[in-house]
Amino acid sequence: MRKPLIFIMIIGLLLLLVSLNYSHSLIPKNKELVNGARFEITECWFDTNLFPKGYQLDAWLFGLTLRRIECGYLSTRKEQNKSVFRLPVVIIRDSLWRNSQHPVLNIAGGPGGASWLGEKDINGEWLPRIKQNDWHHDIILYDTRGTGLSQPALHCDHFLENSLRVLAKNVTPEEEAQSNYQLMATCHQKLEEDETLYNALHHLGTVRSAHDIADLADTLGVESLHLYGTSYGTRVALEVVRRYPDHVASMILDSVYPQEIDGEETMPDLYLDAIERILTSCEEHPLCGLQYPNIKGKLHVILQRLAVNPITLTLYYKNRNIDFVVTPSRFFSLIYNAGYGISIIKEIPNVITSLYRGETNALQFLAQNDLSMMLDESFSNPTYMEVECNENEIKNQQAYINNINKKYQYLPSLKRWQLASVQYDFCKHWGAKESDSAFHQAVISNKPILVLAGKLDSATPSEWGKAVAQRLPNSEYHEFKASGHAVLYNIPCARDIVRRFLNPDKQYLQGCNNNNPIDNGQGIRWE
Repeated sequence: MRKPLIFIMIIGLLLLLVSLNYSHSLIPKNKELVNGARFEITECWFDTNLFPKGYQLDAWLFGLTLRRIECGYLSTRKEQNKSVFRLPVVIIRDSLWRNSQHPVLNIAGGPGGASWLGEKDINGEWLPRIKQNDWHHDIILYDTRGTGLSQPALHCDHFLENSLRVLAKNVTPEEEAQSNYQLMATCHQKLEEDETLYNALHHLGTVRSAHDIADLADTLGVESLHLYGTSYGTRVALEVVRRYPDHVASMILDSVYPQEIDGEETMPDLYLDAIERILTSCEEHPLCGLQYPNIKGKLHVILQRLAVNPITLTLYYKNRNIDFVVTPSRFFSLIYNAGYGISIIKEIPNVITSLYRGETNALQFLAQNDLSMMLDESFSNPTYMEVECNENEIKNQQAYINNINKKYQYLPSLKRWQLASVQYDFCKHWGAKESDSAFHQAVISNKPILVLAGKLDSATPSEWGKAVAQRLPNSEYHEFKASGHAVLYNIPCARDIVRRFLNPDKQYLQGCNNNNPIDNGQGIRWE
């Protein structure tokens, strides 16, 4: 009995060695393009408990699997005779035996959001998520210009600490707007003092990001990419398909931010409309409406109280306590930011009702959660300001002011807050050049496109995604009534929809599970 077992083990070991040697030949080579863009294979900068080196071992109940992981850097195409950025790239392979002809490229949001390529995020977030998604394609992760592990990365020292000092004060809307304006002006001034960073600041934007993706595909030698963008990442994906259609196999657009939408002009409407959707969803739900009656009326009362007596909370940040003064505008922002996640959206009725009764525990939870998101150290505020100021502008300031006066006529404290920001041109120091009108033309494509939208999304309303899908002839639109921003992070069954979309030749069960209804008349489960 021992000899056959030993023989089987030897054969298995030989097959493993052959497979490892074969898969090593599939690693992309260093390559430089005519435009100066260059991809360079490097050792990964994180430890994934590799066994053997270059492979990640997954221990399953009934066996073992090996997952190939490769790392490198894309030096961006040369501008003024040099590459301005060096972008980190991580390729997580689906198979030992082949490379995907059409890998999935993840495009982060923002602008300014990182792809989270550190050791903790690769091991704790990306690898488990990729295994769970099971999309049967190689996954390419990279940081866009100025973000994350990009070289250089664009950040302002002490920006977050200075922001905390503002939030700890009870100031008027005008004083807060002035403080925030000064923070951003100082940030820009600090970047000006470093020639490398200041030069990099002026080489950002959606069009340049589209160039980078095309160059990455060419240097890796892939036929075309499945582009998976979230939020601002969808804008980049749409620009890629407009400029480089041959590089695109399909697109997955989650929470669409299209070129024809002006992010700056829409902000007053976004804030009020987002909160209206959340509260209306509760009112129309039998259980939520019964448990939290007159939720909109209570919100108005709370805003009036906060205008007279702001509430000071003690929050936790970096192993210390900090003060957070809740004014009407800051409370409104807390509710708006809740639209990024369904678990936080569900807390809003209780926050409003308990605060109406004079209790602050629920508000404390909401503010602490918001603080964690607001003070994300991986986010590049300079990248956000430069790109948004380049690509968006208030075309008619008087019309903008008139809209605020009309929209917030019954919310005087919030109207004052919105008008205060008009007094300061936050883009005065940012945005070297406005994008031309052609950039804001709607993108049209015949590529297969999957559009995902959350009905309770505060940042990118589902109407934007629906409008984009309606003009794309080969699109598939899914609107989730129980989702906020970034559907794939809110609705587990959405990954099954993506799996079917990416693998049309395979047979999968249709629809979502009962806990995450899609387009069937059910909304958020408030209970």
